[in-house]
Amino acid sequence: MVCKVDRRSFMKNSMLAGGAAIAVRGPEEKQLLAMLQNPTDQKKLQEQSTGTDIPMGKLGNLRISRIIAGGNIISGWCHQRDLLYVSTLAGHYLTQEKQFDTMELMEEKGINTISPDPTQLDFINQYKDERGGNIQTIVGVRQDWQYFGNPFWSDGKESGFKEWIDRSVDKGATTMYTHGGYTEHVMKTGDPKKIEVIAKGIQYIKEQGMPAGLGSHDIKVIEIADEYGIEPDYYFKTFHNDNYWSAHPRETREPWSVDSTRYTDHNKFHDNIYDLFPEKTKDLMAKKNKPWIAYKTLAAGAIHPMEAFEFCFKNGVDFISVGMFDFQVIEDLIAAKKVLAMDEVKNRQRPWFA
Repeated sequence: MVCKVDRRSFMKNSMLAGGAAIAVRGPEEKQLLAMLQNPTDQKKLQEQSTGTDIPMGKLGNLRISRIIAGGNIISGWCHQRDLLYVSTLAGHYLTQEKQFDTMELMEEKGINTISPDPTQLDFINQYKDERGGNIQTIVGVRQDWQYFGNPFWSDGKESGFKEWIDRSVDKGATTMYTHGGYTEHVMKTGDPKKIEVIAKGIQYIKEQGMPAGLGSHDIKVIEIADEYGIEPDYYFKTFHNDNYWSAHPRETREPWSVDSTRYTDHNKFHDNIYDLFPEKTKDLMAKKNKPWIAYKTLAAGAIHPMEAFEFCFKNGVDFISVGMFDFQVIEDLIAAKKVLAMDEVKNRQRPWFA
């Protein structure tokens, strides 16, 4: 049976789902749940949440919400650790209608930017055409996955890095950064000719008239970029605490291990941690006077949004990219607004660079 849900019902059900998810947490969230379950208060809540009071920042000439949507609501891809059904479940849940509804809900609540893969730009343009959306895109540009070990700048056809940047420009990308996984595979080779491909990519993106970012999991990417004089306009760097059960011991963490071999040994990487040494990331980024967009901030759902956002914003992050299902949008925005209003966040040690 196919059930059609109108927009009003979708909004109500999405918010109720979000409320249910936060029912056992803090007093603000409990108050929200009570409002969601009271017909009189539902209307009041809808009126209050219309438009946006989500703080914005500047990335070059772009005005971007402090919370950016991750692109996995489009791809359906999830870090699943050892729960093998998670990606399949997400794939079944995220129908095109659900994806469009979720992006529309995000825009209504003030999230004006999403971070997709370059292959998802056609889908986003379809959403804009059908729903009238205006969502901006921060695109992680890369080559086809099969070319990761052979990073051509340009092959004159379609598999070169330059060609992927051109394709993203043609499809309306708002700004671009070098995809974290792609950049990492190139940088860790230590091959100057291959590292030059990343430098060329950063410069070429700038030449298209948009801010250019450098993506990474490992801080070594940024250190190598510094050695080679690569100057991005912003950094797209993973950041989260490691105070959760599935994080493997610090003493057995190895550089470059994220986005690499996955082990069954709990003392090694197994799709479970995305910033191996967060204190090193904090110290390194404290020396950078450019905007920092953090991603993997929830450690793929292992950390509560309130805890994760506070950790990020207090420690110098300017924007947060976070993957959200429809039923998580409201909760994440409540957490973000509360954290961004904290005095210790407003007056943090690292200045706001956006």
